[in-house]
Amino acid sequence: MRKDGDIVDLEQEFYDSFEKEQMLAYFDFAFPKGALPGLCKISRPKEGHTKSTYFSTLFIIDTTSDSAFNEVASYSRKIQWDDFRNYLPGFNSVMAMPYAGQKTETYFLEADIFIDTPIDIPKQFVLHRLYPSIEKVTSFKTGTLVFWDDIDPKKEDTAETRQSFFQNIKNFFK
Repeated sequence: MRKDGDIVDLEQEFYDSFEKEQMLAYFDFAFPKGALPGLCKISRPKEGHTKSTYFSTLFIIDTTSDSAFNEVASYSRKIQWDDFRNYLPGFNSVMAMPYAGQKTETYFLEADIFIDTPIDIPKQFVLHRLYPSIEKVTSFKTGTLVFWDDIDPKKEDTAETRQSFFQNIKNFFK
């Protein structure tokens, strides 16, 4: 809930992110302590939406108890985001935004990773630079990286596509 009393619809916020960002990839991971399952979405701004060059990561972690939620929140605050400087060419800064709402069974952490230079081949950059860097900086035990366009290259970014992806996330945490 926001300070002004309005309820935030997380599902709608998630869908709205697709309007401004191009989904690139996602991967599953295990939280280093307690082996909690998680999913990370990697996207970048769609052309014309910003002059900044960044990749947006959204970490979604299944927290089945208050203690698990607190553990994830505490760990997330300790991540040394500036360590990307050691692994990611052109790294500029990170803006990490943990979910600041009430405790739920899911913890959300968004981290926008800004780089100095435009990337011509985002898929290669994600595969060979960003993905390994995320694993090193967060210490998450990452699973297989799946590129959005590898799922079905003929699919367009439609409400049906977004619903399907969100349903996959829901199914992942069941």
